[in-house]
Amino acid sequence: MRNGGSARCATARAGLAFPEWQPRDDDWTSLHTSFDEEGAPLTEVAVYRGHERIHFRRYTGEDLTAFWIRLVNQISE
Repeated sequence: MRNGGSARCATARAGLAFPEWQPRDDDWTSLHTSFDEEGAPLTEVAVYRGHERIHFRRYTGEDLTAFWIRLVNQISE
């Protein structure tokens, strides 16, 4: 896994966003957090296989809060 942090963290964030995903050796994940035009936070999670994006999800509002709570709890276990 490439792109930001340990393999465990990368697998955790993608696994939460895409529970059906089965990691392969050439898969890598991306997590991007920013703000939308109105200033509200958002997080985008993607999984790439080689150069092809195979999964993508954008979290906002209550879904964003729930995603980060689950992610922090899972990583801290």
